[in-house]
Amino acid sequence: MKSLSKIFARYLMTALMIILVTLFLNVFLYIAAGFRIARSTNRQASSSREIAAELQITGGKVSLSEKGYAFLIPDYAWAMLLNDSGQIIWSWRLPNNLNHSYTVREIAVFSKWYLDDYPVTERVTDYGLFVVASPRDSVWKYNVSDNVAVIDMMIGMIPVTLIVNIVFVFLLSLLLGFLFYRSLHAIAAGIECLSEQKPIHLPEKGMTEMLARPLNRASDILSRQKERLEQRDDARTAWISGVSHDIRTPLSLIMGYASVLKEDVSLTEERRQQAAIIELQSFQIKHLIEDLNLTSKLEYEMQPLRPAVFHPSGLLRKIVSDFYNQGLPELYLIELYIDPDVEQMTLNGDTALLERAFRNLIQNSIRHNPAGCTVTVTAYPEKGGICFQVSDTGCGIPKNVIQSLEGILPDTEKAPHIMGLRIVLQIFKAHGWKMVFSDSRTIHILYLPEKESDEKRTSLFGALGSALFKASNPRKMRTNTAESEN
Repeated sequence: MKSLSKIFARYLMTALMIILVTLFLNVFLYIAAGFRIARSTNRQASSSREIAAELQITGGKVSLSEKGYAFLIPDYAWAMLLNDSGQIIWSWRLPNNLNHSYTVREIAVFSKWYLDDYPVTERVTDYGLFVVASPRDSVWKYNVSDNVAVIDMMIGMIPVTLIVNIVFVFLLSLLLGFLFYRSLHAIAAGIECLSEQKPIHLPEKGMTEMLARPLNRASDILSRQKERLEQRDDARTAWISGVSHDIRTPLSLIMGYASVLKEDVSLTEERRQQAAIIELQSFQIKHLIEDLNLTSKLEYEMQPLRPAVFHPSGLLRKIVSDFYNQGLPELYLIELYIDPDVEQMTLNGDTALLERAFRNLIQNSIRHNPAGCTVTVTAYPEKGGICFQVSDTGCGIPKNVIQSLEGILPDTEKAPHIMGLRIVLQIFKAHGWKMVFSDSRTIHILYLPEKESDEKRTSLFGALGSALFKASNPRKMRTNTAESEN
């Protein structure tokens, strides 16, 4: 669940960043707006001052210079000049309803508010009170006055209010993040259970409702599929076990009668050879049935391993010597090369299964090379582990067989018969070993201690080229039959 903590931390960091960015933008906008308002106010005040400065006496009358009109015409609706008695002594575009004398009360009112909805600005000059009006609805005008202590208190409350708002938004983000974290925690736990093939039922509500619903559907589908697969596998295992049991009794009778007929001197040599062939093929059928049972158990992990500490050099010598002692035809030769460093090394594994795997590899080379061949078995240390190599000088393994074992070709009815090699692969896989086909005639079996890293394991595969050179190096020891028996 560490990933959820990271998500929650990133959520809080994002929320904090949003708060800071929003705060910065607000401050920037307020400052910009304040400058704009102040600039507009100052512009209006300076403009009215500049216009008033252009008033002059011409022919005993007050007039405005052309420069003053240049200031007045673009931005203002009308203008007038009042003397001390409230009489209009000069005007410009003054509406008829405003063309009259003004009392002190009227002047006091429009100086604070509006004159006939016109926002007006007043300026005291040497000629009287200069009044200039902006167009209606163009300027907001409001007379504000307040206690200085209240204004100071309001200014002091601004940073406090800002801090309170930031804390409130942060706590709100924290609360929402916690609720989101709790919802995601249930989703993450559900996904973890799905990865372990366990059924789940998540609550379909809240922010994760859209995620929980498909996960529950997926769990139901996987549960049904698992149940069907288990039923199919149980039926398959029971069928294989039943067929094997039913075949075992008649097969024993066939082998027994074939053995008797083979030794019966009253029969012709041809008949006895036919009985020997029947016995031999019956043994093949018996081995196939055993292989079928074993591969089924290994595939569904029903074959318990019985690990024990053993010397791999001794195991290989026993296997090779058994082939010779059981009557290896003269067409075949088995050579065993063991590096001196491997002699004292020990491994932990099921010796019965491992012996069967190595025996199957050697037997596979003998079976598929009826014209004879030399089988070479090599063992040498590599990166703290052992690399076993089994090769022959025969026809090699067909390409489609290697591709089937590596999973490149699909396992269909037309797939090649690879029961023996499949069992070998499953046995080594059950022990955590790797089986690699460097070419059609050479198989490498790699064992690395569990402490070795994946990086070293990869480098070991890269060292297979040097392994081929080591297989023919003089420092390897040849073990013959006499040595094996010792």
